[in-house]
Amino acid sequence: MRAGCSIVSPNYLPYARTLATSYLAAHPGHRFFVLIVADLDEKTLLEGEPFEPVMLSEIGVGDIRHLAMKYDILELNTNVKPTLLGYLIRHHEIDHLVYLDPDIFVYSELTPVFAALDAGAAAVLTPHLTTPIEDDRLPSEQDMLYNGTFNLGFFAVRRCAEGEQMLAWWAKRCLELGFSEGRTGLFVDQKWMNLAPGLFDSITILRDPGCNMAYWNLHERRLDRTFGGYSVLSGVQKVQLCFFHFSGVVLDEGEVLSKNTNRFTLANRPDLKPLFENYKQQVLSNSKETVDALPYGFDRFSDGVLVTRLARRIYAQNALRWTGQDPFNAGGKFAAFAKRSGLVAGKAAAPKSTWKEFSPKDRRVKMVHRLLRAALKLLGPNRYELLMRYLAFISVLRNQSVFLDDERYKHLQG
Repeated sequence: MRAGCSIVSPNYLPYARTLATSYLAAHPGHRFFVLIVADLDEKTLLEGEPFEPVMLSEIGVGDIRHLAMKYDILELNTNVKPTLLGYLIRHHEIDHLVYLDPDIFVYSELTPVFAALDAGAAAVLTPHLTTPIEDDRLPSEQDMLYNGTFNLGFFAVRRCAEGEQMLAWWAKRCLELGFSEGRTGLFVDQKWMNLAPGLFDSITILRDPGCNMAYWNLHERRLDRTFGGYSVLSGVQKVQLCFFHFSGVVLDEGEVLSKNTNRFTLANRPDLKPLFENYKQQVLSNSKETVDALPYGFDRFSDGVLVTRLARRIYAQNALRWTGQDPFNAGGKFAAFAKRSGLVAGKAAAPKSTWKEFSPKDRRVKMVHRLLRAALKLLGPNRYELLMRYLAFISVLRNQSVFLDDERYKHLQG
């Protein structure tokens, strides 16, 4: 038996419908499952979908509310992936299982993937890059070092002893240390797979340019419209497009190829424009307002106060303090601790921003720079370097526990 699967929270259901429909059209007779990551258990809400829904409570991740407090929505969706794959293989006796991110569209049968599994691969991975990047645009090769060698928006596994061993190893790491935390070398489920080819014997690294075409490899791949589909041109190769990964797509902006790249736009990649126009139209047409508006449920305490990432990280590092309690209960000890310690800031969501938005001309930024210059003068270069190492340590939100009454960190406070 062969099947495909994906993972979404309710706001991404239009993408999941689009993906499932495209996968099943290319693979008649397969099944397609979608894990719903939300504080929901009632499957009747999802009747009539083009996929088979799986609820988070079914797959065996342990204490869901602990995990949902520990991780934000992106982290939780990605870190339950290997657990879902193991569950589907065991529960439905699936021989070949393909995971695809919801923002993928399947254009033809995944023949190279299933051929690799038929040939004995326990798992199949696709690298972000198969040729070097020689410009100064984003994403760069350094970004790939940060994000991981392989893109885990795609993963295929065969039901065999090594495949199940790999999923068990991967699931344990994801559930324990699946943080999006570049400073410590972690990036949700993805970075662990850097280790997999060295740890397991039967992994196929699939370099077929028709598989997992996306913004990060467009410098090496171009699209050609053919009768009944698309071909991918890469060097001297010309192969059928199996699936395109529309990562970072912006549905309401016509020229934006992905919000995660400045290398290409749809204006300077006319080969991609019909593909994107059709995909955006299909996603928008697959919207169901009532179902898609179902709440995620793990973003707030029970009184509506927003759970911040800082609160999640402090919880993750000190969860033993609140064992056996519902961390989302506004009347519980963790909520009281978070409010008392200033880890939350009310019910309104803060606007999204990054450090790159800080202006060097901002008076507050200038003040920080003056303090750093004063520290260098006071400490000298050697001790200043030690200060920078400490600041790098404390900049990891989980390490903010040094400011709390925690016995494990008293040696750092002395």
